[in-house]
Amino acid sequence: MKNFLLFIATLVGNSIFACGFYPFGEDIRYSFLNPAKFNYYSYSEFNYSSNTFYPNADGVYPKGAIDENEKLWIKYCNNKVSAEAIRTVLYDFKEEDINEKSSNELLQYFYKTKNIEAINYLKFAKTCEFFNGTYEDPWERKESVSLPKRRELIDKAIFISNKTKNKELRLRYTFLAIRLAYYNNDFNQIKSLFDTVVKSQKKDILYYWSLYFRTFAEKDKALVNFYAAQVFVNAPDKRFMISQVFDAKISLDAVLKYAKNNEERANVYFLAGIKKSDQALFCLEQVYKYNPKFEGVSFLLLREINKIEDWVFTPYYSLFNPSVSKFSYWGEDDDKNNSIHDILNRLQNDRAYAGKVLQFINNVNLKKINDPVLWKIGKAYLSFVTRNNQSCLNEITAVEKNISKKDALYDQIQIIKALALTANQESGKALIMEDVKPILIKNQKNKKFLFAIGRELEYKKNRTDAAFLYSKLNDVKQEYGNYNYKVAHWKSPKNKRTSYRDYYSDYFDYIDVSYSPEQVQEIVSQIENTDNTLDSFSKWKQSYLKTQIPRLYDLIGTKYIRQNNLKLAAKYFAKLNIDKLANYSDCLWEKPNCKESDMFDANPFFVLKYTPEFIKQEKLFKLNKRSITEHLISYLKKASDPKEENKDYYYFLAANAYYNMTQNGNSWMMRRYYWHSYTDDAPFEDEKEFYESNLAQEYYLLALKNAKTNQFKALCLRMLGRCEKNKLEYQNPNDYDNRIENYDDFLLNKNRYYQDLKSNYSDDYEILMSSCSSFEEYFKFRR
Repeated sequence: MKNFLLFIATLVGNSIFACGFYPFGEDIRYSFLNPAKFNYYSYSEFNYSSNTFYPNADGVYPKGAIDENEKLWIKYCNNKVSAEAIRTVLYDFKEEDINEKSSNELLQYFYKTKNIEAINYLKFAKTCEFFNGTYEDPWERKESVSLPKRRELIDKAIFISNKTKNKELRLRYTFLAIRLAYYNNDFNQIKSLFDTVVKSQKKDILYYWSLYFRTFAEKDKALVNFYAAQVFVNAPDKRFMISQVFDAKISLDAVLKYAKNNEERANVYFLAGIKKSDQALFCLEQVYKYNPKFEGVSFLLLREINKIEDWVFTPYYSLFNPSVSKFSYWGEDDDKNNSIHDILNRLQNDRAYAGKVLQFINNVNLKKINDPVLWKIGKAYLSFVTRNNQSCLNEITAVEKNISKKDALYDQIQIIKALALTANQESGKALIMEDVKPILIKNQKNKKFLFAIGRELEYKKNRTDAAFLYSKLNDVKQEYGNYNYKVAHWKSPKNKRTSYRDYYSDYFDYIDVSYSPEQVQEIVSQIENTDNTLDSFSKWKQSYLKTQIPRLYDLIGTKYIRQNNLKLAAKYFAKLNIDKLANYSDCLWEKPNCKESDMFDANPFFVLKYTPEFIKQEKLFKLNKRSITEHLISYLKKASDPKEENKDYYYFLAANAYYNMTQNGNSWMMRRYYWHSYTDDAPFEDEKEFYESNLAQEYYLLALKNAKTNQFKALCLRMLGRCEKNKLEYQNPNDYDNRIENYDDFLLNKNRYYQDLKSNYSDDYEILMSSCSSFEEYFKFRR
């Protein structure tokens, strides 16, 4: 993906907003090829991530592995001392612990062989340890950089090195002097020691440790990059720090002029590729060209695949921009850069790039590669990325034969296989295939994998099974204190614009917005129409939603309310079993121990929010969605009866209920499960109604049409004016992007009903507009 931000710039400015959390980085990144499953532990600090490179707290060697320095000591001891004994002396012992009484195997070997030179070296090295660092200067004398004691130790190390006949100990003393010189800020000393003593020596770990400090002493930026590349490849424990020295702005041609052989050239291209957060295929090709057996070739391929899956699958499945992207979540060009359409369009270029990397893999001689299994898996995976699903499956069939089912890589390819099998189905006929079912159950804690299979089914028009898989995201319990980066966050294709709450992480919120009532009914039907002979997978698939049936009935009824299909809404509200609902912590429905105020603020027919009660309720009834819906049906039926004398009254009550179902009412819960004042353009089908009060306006007009007195007509106009004000505010927001001067006057002048009230009922206008307490009197004069 071109023009990426550098890794160091990891969307810091776009991660946490003033209002709270917004998904970013690893929260949204999709990765199905886990680098930890491959044998590149020493490069783990450089695995592709939305985070910047970071040091591995557990070190760069696997537990129990023998590092290069320990190998040198083992060889020095003629393979007669264990790595554990060496490690204990190097990392645990103090200077006073090094004596003849010690039971340590390394020390016993040196004393028995009378190798006093080695004993003295170890003691001297322990003396130097305290000075291998930068210390505070509380008196601000700037003396912390250069300490007399450190200078003394440097001179002593050089003196002993010059008189020591043993080449390895001589080099070790020189290295101690070089390291002390670095902390003493003596770069000239570093150059002198390296160039006169180390440079001509065999290139072992002591050489590259010394070169590490020599790099910091060099002023030629191209040569700095060259040194850094050689250290990066050959000194794993120095990789993190030396990678930060490499300047990607320096011409590679200028750096490569210092290389004397193909291996050194490959090292330069390798570190250059590691530092690239955008397309690095060219570097990958060059490393392969100059040193095909180098393990870095395979690691660089792994990094490139991890990039590609972020660039392709993060937007494809979640509809977010990739986790590392030049496109911010917020900014001047949000609407242009972050629309779902543009996000999906951009990934096509990245699929094309995946095709180029796949072509490179096809041209590689796998006999020259150190890790052919990775390349075969990469070939299969990139075939899937480029939407050649059958080719992916063919490659997986071939590679499966060479991997044990107990191998961690086997699980990796099974995940890719499940995705390819699902994506390879015909639209409209897709289902959860038999071969995919056990893979889903085995990886049920991998939320992003579950979601990706669900999304593939949704894209193939099987929204029922997709919903079942989305529901399983709620069914996976997260261990306390262990944040799971596999949590899934995603957007809906219906999203109109970027906003603070334009994403989902809960199945219910998503189907609430994206599914029709009929689609939710299909989910319920599949659960209710099954018997006890379900196979284990179906039981697993349905287990969570089976506990959610009352909630889904409620959702269906709510969706029909949004469509103003009152009869069907009442039908589904009537299906609820009150006893079952008593197990829920919220008071969505009428329950023995629930008060009306637990759900509805007030009766929506007789009470208006922020308005004193002005309509007497003759007969009280308990408030729940079913009762409100059935009363609304009843009032509308009475109002439409030609023989009804109180049409204006019933139309007015119906209008009140519709008004109260909007964001300005006391019964918005009839249409929403929650809402936020800072969120606009949410993709609900009744979004305009929720903000504009159009149905309320329609029935207040009918009340006005059937009104018998001027006072009640004036009251109807006053309520029509409220609805019109809501509509004008929604259509003409006075926000940051669209400031409107004298906003209240602007709204009042555009409000036709308030203008009608002022023109036709001027005396009533002042009374009704100045105080809501007058509503009661005006309503009494309905007759």
